[in-house]
Amino acid sequence: VFDISVFRQDPTIFYSVAKDILPSTDRYTPTHKFIAMLNERGKLLTNYSQNIDNLEVKAGVPKDKLIQCHGSFGTASCVQCGYQCQGETIFPDIKADKIPRCPRCIQTLRATGGAPKRKRSAGADKKRRRWSADESSDESEYDIPSAGVMKPDITFFGEALPDEFSRRLTENDRDKADLVIVIGTSLKVTPVSEIVSWLPAHIPQIYVSRQAVSHINFDIDLLGDCDVVVSELCRRLDWPFKHEMIPKGQKVDVRTEPGFKSRHFFEERK
Repeated sequence: VFDISVFRQDPTIFYSVAKDILPSTDRYTPTHKFIAMLNERGKLLTNYSQNIDNLEVKAGVPKDKLIQCHGSFGTASCVQCGYQCQGETIFPDIKADKIPRCPRCIQTLRATGGAPKRKRSAGADKKRRRWSADESSDESEYDIPSAGVMKPDITFFGEALPDEFSRRLTENDRDKADLVIVIGTSLKVTPVSEIVSWLPAHIPQIYVSRQAVSHINFDIDLLGDCDVVVSELCRRLDWPFKHEMIPKGQKVDVRTEPGFKSRHFFEERK
């Protein structure tokens, strides 16, 4: 489904399931808000995200401090001419089980006479003739197979990560970062998983997730529900942190795992 060569050969395979994975809400989590708060307090150098739902932007993380390593549904591009638009522009077509076509390709084809005209037989029934001009025009856009197909700007297998990923890491962040926080990932997908080992060893690294990983040794493991962990961190930092998903008066128990000085478990007190 997410193979770029398959998409180019037959985009219907991807679009048969795409409506089920579209971002369905602008509701971001406390963890998203925590990252945005790091920026508000002048502590965020760069947010490298593997998410494709664009919720970091919704939460307030500036685009110039966000590297969407696997792309996102935030924009979409034509695989033929490269025309780009806001991702939400093609959502109605995806939800209607239509392959979104490139408006610029369609415009060019019509201007050059390359778009086939929709024909009606002289004996077409009245119901078909009652189609409005808008409906006919809209329908004809899907009868232009030579028009490019719009693809959400998520990184498919077979596509390279955005150039900004390696450029930002090598030219900016490697020499400036003084702390690395890894949140909610098992670090099994390269090359994003290699960031922590590629940075200088003296930079402290904190891991926040439900379970510890065994293939990378972090300086500190903060284990539990990520939203619970970040809300407790903010409480101890005395940072004002309010979010509808954080219960009022929330109490969090923290315990250290025996044999591990820096591995801590966070659990919301019921």
